[in-house]
Amino acid sequence: MKTYQEHFEESCALRDSYWQAAGAVDADVMAPVINPAFMGGPAWPSLRQAYLTIRRPETTIMASDGLSDPYEDMDSNPDNAEYNGFGLEVYVVAEKVTGSIQGTWELQLLMQAAEILARQGNVVSLLDELTYITTEFYNVDVPKEFVNSEGRIGAIFGLPDEQLPGMLELSLEPVKMVNVKLLTLAELNYIVEHGEAGRMKVAELLIQQGNATLSSLSRPSVI
Repeated sequence: MKTYQEHFEESCALRDSYWQAAGAVDADVMAPVINPAFMGGPAWPSLRQAYLTIRRPETTIMASDGLSDPYEDMDSNPDNAEYNGFGLEVYVVAEKVTGSIQGTWELQLLMQAAEILARQGNVVSLLDELTYITTEFYNVDVPKEFVNSEGRIGAIFGLPDEQLPGMLELSLEPVKMVNVKLLTLAELNYIVEHGEAGRMKVAELLIQQGNATLSSLSRPSVI
């Protein structure tokens, strides 16, 4: 039987291979100086919280790295022994970023998405049930036309990418690779007003629009 350390190393290697097939992965991995879990934030499965940058000719991908780590107590806690953490990682596809992603609104969006997924824990089952989910975030530095009257922006999780597989087989189980996409204010308001039907319609229209997983400030609204 493999140990936690063996599962951890194998899972990291498999994720690395996934992203290396997608583009050029920056050697520098972004991580908080002080782990938010030690300051009241949600803990990630192995406590490690990191973010990767994957550069492609026309886009830059920013991805969480650690939500699907095996649980650090898997050797002693049978309840956690079968799972690659929360069963997913999240990523944002941005227009090409030539320098550091530090301080970009796309990274802000990604980090908030990762935090809410870590806090909620079992979002995979919700994605299995609904296909797409939407949520709202504060403090993402986008233009005011994306921000609602409560000061929040909208995002949709789970749109399919034509080039990136939606599932990745890790050491313990397959995990979802979940896109997070910025919504326009009109799209967010439509979903809030129409509920599940509105969410499905907006998702279908975004797929029809093309580049479904790309988050852009210049994208025409589908609503």
